[in-house]
Amino acid sequence: MLGIKNRIIAVCCAAIDSDSIKYYMNYFTEYAKKNNYKILFFRSFSDLYRAASQGKHDIGESCIFSLINYKLIDAMIILSETIKCPAVRDDLICHAKLNNIPVISIDHYIEGCYNINYDYKTALEKILCHLIEDHHYTCINFIAGIKGNAFSDERIDIYKKVLKEHNIPIEEERIGYGGFWSIPTKKVIKDFINSELPMPQAIACANDTMAITAYNSLINAGYDLPREIAITGFDGLIQAIEHYPAITTAQHDYENAVIKAFDILNDIFNHEEVPAVNYINSNVIIGGSCGCHYDSIKKYNNLSYNLNNRYDAQIQFNKDQINMTADLNDNSSFQGMFDKLTRYAKNFFSHRFWLCVVDNFLTEDEELSDILDDNASLHFGYSNHMDVVLSKHDTIWQGMTDFETSNLLPNIESVLEEEDNILFLPLHVLDHTIGYAALVYEPDKMNMEQLYQFLMNVSTALETMKVHQRQQNIISSLENKYIHDPLTGLLNRRGFYQKVLPDFNRCINEEKHFIAISVDLNGLKKINDTYGHSDGDIAISAIGNILINSSFQDETCARFGGDEFVMAGPLADGLDANDFWDKIHQNINIYNKMHNHPYDVSASIGIITGIPTPEISLDDFIKAADEEMYKDKVLHHQLREQ
Repeated sequence: MLGIKNRIIAVCCAAIDSDSIKYYMNYFTEYAKKNNYKILFFRSFSDLYRAASQGKHDIGESCIFSLINYKLIDAMIILSETIKCPAVRDDLICHAKLNNIPVISIDHYIEGCYNINYDYKTALEKILCHLIEDHHYTCINFIAGIKGNAFSDERIDIYKKVLKEHNIPIEEERIGYGGFWSIPTKKVIKDFINSELPMPQAIACANDTMAITAYNSLINAGYDLPREIAITGFDGLIQAIEHYPAITTAQHDYENAVIKAFDILNDIFNHEEVPAVNYINSNVIIGGSCGCHYDSIKKYNNLSYNLNNRYDAQIQFNKDQINMTADLNDNSSFQGMFDKLTRYAKNFFSHRFWLCVVDNFLTEDEELSDILDDNASLHFGYSNHMDVVLSKHDTIWQGMTDFETSNLLPNIESVLEEEDNILFLPLHVLDHTIGYAALVYEPDKMNMEQLYQFLMNVSTALETMKVHQRQQNIISSLENKYIHDPLTGLLNRRGFYQKVLPDFNRCINEEKHFIAISVDLNGLKKINDTYGHSDGDIAISAIGNILINSSFQDETCARFGGDEFVMAGPLADGLDANDFWDKIHQNINIYNKMHNHPYDVSASIGIITGIPTPEISLDDFIKAADEEMYKDKVLHHQLREQ
């Protein structure tokens, strides 16, 4: 636990397209402060439905929950119905239990947790009774969710129960399955229209998305709604409440659910007994879609005005994101990216935030073998250390720093002394982890949909820069191999000409002296035949090192192949051929004295100097040096025979 006076509660949730999470987070922020708790929000933007089938994006999203350090928290609250991957949910609960952390599950019963469930049954019964008792409808169809789904089957049972209580015959053909979303619902409406049964007086839907789809599908089919057919929904989505006419629906009492969660925590920490299951009512909201009163046109004029404002704001945000993407991609370094990202700090929607990346993500000079090895070059999950690459507190930008990942942030104790909550969000591309963003959640500032778009664009830009750097490293590595001799590390013939030709041309233009030295290792065949090719390689490498050590001002050394070497470059003032001749032989003697080989390393040397002219090529210089070297080799053979 952290050394602060407040208890710390982790709140875990998922999905970007859920109004309920906004309500929850706002109420958690409000009531945590009233109850003297600090909140750490861990949220994925995806609902993680595809994580169960190894969907790479959802796997990358789910990593945010592996960030939780159970040693830092006192309790955990899971908005369980928002996390559609049972394995992720179960993993959270398993780790909490191993660390003796109490867990509260909201809106989904989980064995071994303290559960807060909504009373769906009573609210749906009230809606159905409203259709029958207040509107006197006796022919009601029902659109359920997914066939076999517990929530869907429960709502079908309620539908059948209410009809039976009112002596209305149950016709299975009047039940359709809309899968809780729009496309299957459109098919259900077509099936109802094409059915041999008369069209119903009302259609009750198991959620608002299906209700809105059903309403608009029937309007498009030519029906006069709600006069001919009434529609009801369930869940209390903003889209349903702001629909014209408003959808009759039921909304969960999110505020009381949060209040109940903190009441349970208070009882737990006070060692009082807590029921395993606690129920919260859902509130029925009567709209115009069932045939009741319509809201005034003034209200919908205001809604239209607000919608246009949101649309204009989104258009401007999209333009900003296009500009940001261009700015971030127009860089040759990560630091350049971060400098430009400071221009878009408003898109964090918070007065205080941190952008954290996995350790070594910013490393520019990677080995080719590591780049080609996916396990080494790609990150899956968080590293033991993280780097804060961008951080701002009010108007003050803070420098880059690293910290242990288990601490979640640098100086987290002092941060939580000053702030009431921190929200952690994933940064990734597919299942490749880049890091996470952390920020203080401020309900009045937050636009979660835009924050998601912003962070995904940042993640993509970071990954693009990383890929670009790896490509450059691969190119540099291949270029290096292309122009270097693998045995000695010297330039090969190709690399020699690339480097020396500009120097040679400069000597022509400036009328300066140039030197070319041809060196040939003596007796390589005898060394190979007598002592083996490994000793031959040793002798070749020795000559390469001797030439490097014999340069005066970084003359270029190269191995042209086999036992042939060349050394060349502009001749420094005050030097002549004898200086190089003496130094090379001196270094050969030093080498032989220092190494106890059964053979001596020796070389034939040819040196040519002069001021090149446009009529003389670099090849001419090297050829002249070769001729001098052959003369020396003949002399070497003559001396050996004597």
